[in-house]
Amino acid sequence: MKAVVSSFQAVAGNGAATVYTALAQKAMSKYFRNLKDAIMGQIQATKKAMGEKDPIAAGTTKGKTLRLKIIDQALRQQRAFQQMSMMETHPWKPQRGLPERSVSVLRAWLFEHFLHP
Repeated sequence: MKAVVSSFQAVAGNGAATVYTALAQKAMSKYFRNLKDAIMGQIQATKKAMGEKDPIAAGTTKGKTLRLKIIDQALRQQRAFQQMSMMETHPWKPQRGLPERSVSVLRAWLFEHFLHP
């Protein structure tokens, strides 16, 4: 912001940027306040989804236990999905021949050395 003010004052003169900087600071303040409110809303929604009714309940043992249980369930689901994706590679179907990348390199080499005049 200071760099913009100094370059503006170099062109328009001293004190000319004060009105514009005040407007810019007001707009940025409003933007970041809205951003903060949105983040706080997401945090409150997450807490509500986890079963915490108010911020004070977050410090209780029951709230911590519930949070750990939900985190544990999420980690188990992620692990299960990863294992499922590994199983989908069709282990009963063996790979025949060379990988596609190796074939393309070999074709390029053959073309350069034998087929290209």
